[in-house]
Parts: sequence; structure tokens; C-alpha cells
Amino acid sequence: MNTPAHGIFNLLVLSRRGEANGVVPVAVGAVLPDLPMVVFYAWERLRAVPEGTIWSIDYYHAGWQAVFDSFHSLPLLALGWFVARLRRNRWSAFLLASMMLHAVADLPLHREDAHRHFFPLSDWQFESALSYWHPAYGGQWYMLAELLLVLVGTPLLWRRFPEPAPRIAVVLLAGSYLGYLVFVALVWM
Repeated sequence: MNTPAHGIFNLLVLSRRGEANGVVPVAVGAVLPDLPMVVFYAWERLRAVPEGTIWSIDYYHAGWQAVFDSFHSLPLLALGWFVARLRRNRWSAFLLASMMLHAVADLPLHREDAHRHFFPLSDWQFESALSYWHPAYGGQWYMLAELLLVLVGTPLLWRRFPEPAPRIAVVLLAGSYLGYLVFVALVWM
């Protein structure tokens, strides 16, 4: 799932009307697991590394993979969530629950770019038959479903939360999704 779409999806699943306090940590937790990849990509582009090299070689470097997998690690996230609950820290509990939902949503949608979701306990990767981006593995259909999720989910969330802060979070997520689509169109065409 593309990062901003995780935000819309997670808000639809984890947020409730009248609980505006949870919107920001859910939105942040939805995008946080992919933040290391954004930093990685920016670093590679600053070094003028070609697009094909970034995603076919450098992305698979063991050091970067350990960072990416740490942010998608269900045991680490569950431990953090458990500690947040023990300390009665609702903000952190929402954030970590959202990070876990992000990781779970990634499981069926990654093939050769699968994360080690049980890192550091295991190096196992679930390589799905589906891909959220690769056309040979249903990527074009998934991209359409994801676009529909964002187009339908954004107004639903807008109506769910009349308060300004949640609405700003929803607009930022939907706007960044649109920006992402424009960026991909410009880079890959």
C-alpha cells in the first residue's frame, strides 16, 4: 500500500466519531513505518543514483533492510504497544496500533520487496502472490482499489470528524496521496 493510503485506511479502521484525540497518532503511526524508506530514497536521489539502481540494488542493502524491517516488526511494535498500555499512554498506544495495522496491511501486498515482519526474532519474509505496485502481480488492480479507497474514505473521514485537527490530518493525507501520484507519473513517464 502506498504510504498516504495507509493513513486513510488506518483512520477508517482505527478511528471513531467523537475520538478526535486519536486521529493524529493514528495518522502519524500509519505513515511512520515507511519514513525510513522516504529518507533512503531522498538520500539516494541526492547522490544522483539512477531510479532503477535505487529500487533493484540499493534498497536491498542489509543495513537499510534492517532499518525498514525494524519499523515493520510486529514483535517490536507489539512490545511498544504493550508498554504504552501499561503506562496508560493513549497517544503512544494509538500510534503503535496504527503502525501494527500498517505492517499487517503490507503482508499480503509485497512480493520480492517483502519485509521481515518478525524481525529481529526471525528473518522469514512472506512473499505474497500479489503486489501493490507490480503489474505482473495485480498491481494495476490494486492501485485502482487503493485510489477508490482514498476517494471514498476521505469524505467519510471528513464527515466523521467535524473538528479542525482531524480534518487537517485527513486533507494532508489525501493531498500527499495525490502528490505521490503526480510524482510517480512524472518520475516513471
